[in-house]
Amino acid sequence: MKKLILSGLLFLSGLSVGQEKQSDVVINKNQDKEVTWKMLDIYKQVKTSDDDPRYEIEFSQDACGYEILINDVPVHRYLLSGSVNEQRIPINDHILLSGKQEITIRLFPPMLLDGSWSPVLVDASNFKIKVIHRQNNGPLEDNQAVFEFNTANQPGTEKFQASGQKVFEFKGVFNAKVPYQLEGWRHSKDLSKENQDLLLKEAVAAYNNFRNILIKKDTKAYASLMYDKEAELAKAFYWNKPSDSENRWNEMSSIILEKREILPLKGFKMVLYAGGKIVALQPTDEMYKDYLSAIHAQTPNEDIQVSFLLHKKAGSNELTPIR
Repeated sequence: MKKLILSGLLFLSGLSVGQEKQSDVVINKNQDKEVTWKMLDIYKQVKTSDDDPRYEIEFSQDACGYEILINDVPVHRYLLSGSVNEQRIPINDHILLSGKQEITIRLFPPMLLDGSWSPVLVDASNFKIKVIHRQNNGPLEDNQAVFEFNTANQPGTEKFQASGQKVFEFKGVFNAKVPYQLEGWRHSKDLSKENQDLLLKEAVAAYNNFRNILIKKDTKAYASLMYDKEAELAKAFYWNKPSDSENRWNEMSSIILEKREILPLKGFKMVLYAGGKIVALQPTDEMYKDYLSAIHAQTPNEDIQVSFLLHKKAGSNELTPIR
């Protein structure tokens, strides 16, 4: 069965892996009109400039697992065997304000050919990444690197400098200039200061509520739950036309209504991000430990997960989706 590791943005956008065709779904008549129109009006909140900047990470790796975080929020994780050719992932939704941004790269021991994991990083482990800036609708090749990192070798050898270590971590910074300001997690509660047993129960309840929405294919409840998140994504990616909101909502509806089995929530751990302001439940099973979310869906040919990152807004005790 094919594994698809999808972020919330990728799962419900035109960038979806395995969702190449554009949706032709028309909004169902029985959907709540008020909620539907709220989603269709999101584009009105979007401000643009003469040069809407798009920031992306471009990276590749070999003989190691990796995790990439922007401002301590996960963008992508891969822990299985093989190498990754050059990939690009947009990161505007991880940039809340203009100014200094932090990037974290963590490298982990690779999976071996027999399906087991090496206990340590190996001589052949390597990773390179750059943050690129380009105009939102400009050519892919017309870009400028604002940050670059390449793993180094031991002096006089071709062996990775951290060969033999269990984990390698690098932190760097880059500057970004964006025409928007996202609330994001800037003023969210510090969940690390809360009772962790109670927080875990709240996170499990939030995840199961989301699962039930997917099981019931309740587009109205989905829209209500995800509205704030969708509004921020629209601002970050300049979805400023009526057709942008319409296409986004139609595509979201079609994916929610798609036939798939939503699996039970089991075998997970709680992880905090963004300095303790974001919480996620992540699988502990070896097969799925590179997933960012413990929510699984299956079709006859694919195993799919959707990231589901939660926070508590300032003044609120309710966990709600942030990314």
